[in-house]
Amino acid sequence: MNGTQVGSATARRRTLRAFPAFLIVAALLVTGAACGQATAPSTATGTAGATAAPSGEPDGTAAPSGGALSVLSASFVSPSAGWLLATPCPDPAPTCRTVVMRETTDGGRTWSAVPAPDAPPADQSTPPATAVGTILFTSPGTGWAFGPALWQTRDGGGTWRKMSVPGPVQDLAAAGNRVLALTSRCGASTRASTGASAGACRFQVYSAAVGSDDWRAVQGAAGSDDQQAVPGAVGPGSARLVVSDGVGYVFAMAAGQDRPVLLAGPVNGSARWRPVPDPCVAASSGALAAAPGGWLFLGCGGQPGVGEQVKVAWLSGDGGHSWHQVARPPSGGYLGGASMSPDGTIFLFGARMNLYVSPDRGRGWQSPTLPNAAGGAGYPLTGLAITGTRGFAFEAGVDQHVWLTSDSGRHWTAVTVR
Repeated sequence: MNGTQVGSATARRRTLRAFPAFLIVAALLVTGAACGQATAPSTATGTAGATAAPSGEPDGTAAPSGGALSVLSASFVSPSAGWLLATPCPDPAPTCRTVVMRETTDGGRTWSAVPAPDAPPADQSTPPATAVGTILFTSPGTGWAFGPALWQTRDGGGTWRKMSVPGPVQDLAAAGNRVLALTSRCGASTRASTGASAGACRFQVYSAAVGSDDWRAVQGAAGSDDQQAVPGAVGPGSARLVVSDGVGYVFAMAAGQDRPVLLAGPVNGSARWRPVPDPCVAASSGALAAAPGGWLFLGCGGQPGVGEQVKVAWLSGDGGHSWHQVARPPSGGYLGGASMSPDGTIFLFGARMNLYVSPDRGRGWQSPTLPNAAGGAGYPLTGLAITGTRGFAFEAGVDQHVWLTSDSGRHWTAVTVR
């Protein structure tokens, strides 16, 4: 099973936070140091705090502060193995470092700390270039923490290596022995060189072998995306990156609610990426999810207002060559992202909205109640469909609960991560 990611990229989370009032991969990883506290090597198994070795890699772990952690991202590689990227700091602080938590036995009910990248959490609108906000694992050993910096582990989080990448990483995906990095740059120089609108950023996809710093630009996998596609959005743009069966896809919002851009091509970069049919005529925000077998889900949201947004959705079973429209998701809230399990369960999430769940590839939508969730009050709620029945959800920046479901989102159990 390929890694499933929730919390998506750091940019998505910042975008959703900017609304008025937005991964998950198997094998859960969380490590880090408490806010403002110096870290030191520890002999305690699974709870030591990251201290940078001369090589730049952590050589230990530091125990979390003991309080509830604020989850930034999650990733599972199986129904019972996953990692969390979190922060122990209630507010952004220069001394704060990320924490990685790993779960391997009970599907997310208990977690243990493992080493984390020596990087601050990307939990603010304009994070430093050294920060990370998203975690992605594709096997029990191989994982990444990114956005905008990029770190990799090859031993399940025991050690991390900071990687050199051609630009700020907005999204990441992997297939086989290749990894794709979506970079995004914004600013006056970008607009002058590309002729893009004032609200646009320039994205480029790069490909490299897993573990290599030899990044090569993927031909055709570049363009402009609208960083203001979501009202009030700040930071990098809105492009999203997914893979299915060795094919990569980039979905980007266009300026002025024009037709979004959907590009596809081989993950290994052996051929130029090209536009594929895009059923979304116009959108202010959108969501793209993929599952093995060439399955793609595409959701597009219209002009938002007063906590609601008209949403339309499509499904493709042939890698985007053809699409059919599925049931319209509820109008409440602003669409920010999607996750689709290999079995076809789809989670939609965003700002000022509850999770919307379809257990049958979009034929119908449910809106479950998560105990004590504050999503409707302005905290971005994010969900991950791990299997047809199992799922995971959290509120970015809220240090209270994560939620687990084992019946396709009908019922949820709240768990506090410490």
